[in-house]
Amino acid sequence: MDQILIKASNQAVSFAIRSGISLASGYAIKTISTFLDKIPESAQHKIQNKRNKLKTKIDIVTVTIDLIKLAAARGNTVLESSLQLINDLQTQLNEFDNNINEISLNLSGANEKESIKQVENYMNSLLYDINEAIPILNLVLATSGVNFNGKVNVHGISPGRLLQAANYINNPTNDTIGPDFDLVVYSIFYNPSRLKYIDDNVDELACINWKETFARSSVTINKQGDYQYQLKINEDFNDGRYHDDEEDKPGEMIVDLKSIQSMFFTASGKLLRLEERSSPVLIIKILKQNGSEEWVALGELKEGEFDEDSDEDQDDNKPVDKINTNRIKNSSLSLLEYLIRLCRLEEIESKSILDIPDEVLSLYLHDQVHDQGLPKTLSQKKKDELKKINKENTMTMDSNINRLKNLDIKEPKKKSK
Repeated sequence: MDQILIKASNQAVSFAIRSGISLASGYAIKTISTFLDKIPESAQHKIQNKRNKLKTKIDIVTVTIDLIKLAAARGNTVLESSLQLINDLQTQLNEFDNNINEISLNLSGANEKESIKQVENYMNSLLYDINEAIPILNLVLATSGVNFNGKVNVHGISPGRLLQAANYINNPTNDTIGPDFDLVVYSIFYNPSRLKYIDDNVDELACINWKETFARSSVTINKQGDYQYQLKINEDFNDGRYHDDEEDKPGEMIVDLKSIQSMFFTASGKLLRLEERSSPVLIIKILKQNGSEEWVALGELKEGEFDEDSDEDQDDNKPVDKINTNRIKNSSLSLLEYLIRLCRLEEIESKSILDIPDEVLSLYLHDQVHDQGLPKTLSQKKKDELKKINKENTMTMDSNINRLKNLDIKEPKKKSK
């Protein structure tokens, strides 16, 4: 399913899980600070210097490790070999934290001198391990072919949308991040795992059926706490469809941004085989706690699609008119996409987007741009593959003929009678 959508979409965004080493290193530094508060000022200077040196090295290594894990999650197989080293380093940080914490808890006047010496030894050991890991990590990055120069691909990123989304995140209205988006919602009609049973002559996209879940919906991003966000989708009955006011209740979908694994964007509804809808579509892949996948597609409404409904509301002098008008103006999917990206990034890094290194921002904001046309059918792929095989066979045959020509084969001598 992912591969089909990647080929059919204009942009694909994948989310990786934040490296746990960032948290482990933070705890290690805090543990040293706690120990410093418990020892005499005369003994603090030496450990203070070591702590500053350790913090500097950890900060540098942490960013490098996060970048390696992000790139490895995007499919770089060269970097996968370094993950064991990263896990070992994280284990060492956890052990360091536990050891220093235990020393701090058992610190007393009787064992103060010995405890300080133990802490110094643990810090020296950790510094040595980090120094040993740095050349290996640099070698892995050098051979991986991944570009970490921090340059943003301006052709795939809208600076205006990026700044607009960042402004909404840093200046939220109550608990709502950004405007109220007016969108149509689709979901997959049946399990896409049936793709493996399709006929060779059937287009892959034709085997994915989408249904209109909400003809009209109000979509918002809500803040749940420090660096925790939800995508909330509320069905809007003001959609020109018949609804029984007594029996029907508007539907609701709540998606924790943590569960969003990837997004696919296309400038045309053809990605969903919706020929009558040419407006942009954003498909979100959601990974549930039980391991199952859910696919939700959000599409922009056509311009003026519900103008008649709005006019009727104005005749009734309903106060909701101003909200509906605002929603129509702020229904841009590109803004919602950037809001999801940046909010999700804050969740992953557990800090403000303003404090995230440029290299990490660059990785998350760099679009993987693909062919804007629809993917080839299986029959077309087989024809291309057959053409490739025939070409290889022809080249092999030509090569064999040339070898035979170059062989010095002498005729056998005739036996004399």
